[in-house]
Amino acid sequence: MMQWPDQATQNTIAQSFQIASGFPGIIGVLDGTHIRLAAALGGDSDYINRKGHPSLQLQIVVDNKLMIISAHVGWPGCSHDARVLRNSTLFTKGENGQLMPPDLHIIADSAYPLRPWLITPFRDNGNLRNQQNRFNSVLSSCRQTVERAIGHLKGSFRRLREICFHDPEVICAFIIAGCILHNLCVTHDEDIEEFVDVQQNHHPNRFNNIYPNAQGGVQKRQQLMNNSL
Repeated sequence: MMQWPDQATQNTIAQSFQIASGFPGIIGVLDGTHIRLAAALGGDSDYINRKGHPSLQLQIVVDNKLMIISAHVGWPGCSHDARVLRNSTLFTKGENGQLMPPDLHIIADSAYPLRPWLITPFRDNGNLRNQQNRFNSVLSSCRQTVERAIGHLKGSFRRLREICFHDPEVICAFIIAGCILHNLCVTHDEDIEEFVDVQQNHHPNRFNNIYPNAQGGVQKRQQLMNNSL
């Protein structure tokens, strides 16, 4: 129930995002969220996030309909979002050009590195041009898709608000099962909005990106801004 879309489906997703936002080429929105644990596994302090409670990181990509098309879970709560990404299959396939054609991309927030396949906002140091601010605003609007998906995941399947298991494999399987159930709700057109709880989608860490941006990503972002805004 979590399958990366084929090229025809990618084009349909991109068209839907562009109709809604005017931004071309988006096939998915990436973000991470923390799944709270009742206790740090094995007493390991690495599971303690910046809010002071133990958690596991869940990284997801969602499409325009809130469908989770990629999920990666298991890194402890103190981990940087970009580090989680760089150690995921998603990153490997993205770097190898296996996810999508060059004119398509995923979007994410500034915690992640800018790549040709992963578009992030301009860093705001207080001197952004109007066009860059508009670009960031459009990306932020599109990112609400993943925020709503996470809000539904935790609002509908409330066991994910705090997991009391102690076996890492069981915990990861439980979280992935929640993602699959979320997709089933989307597939069967259940009333998703009724269960969306955006208050549960706060991210304890919110680090800034620590990895260098790829020159190809910098060039692509500039082209996207020039051509779409």
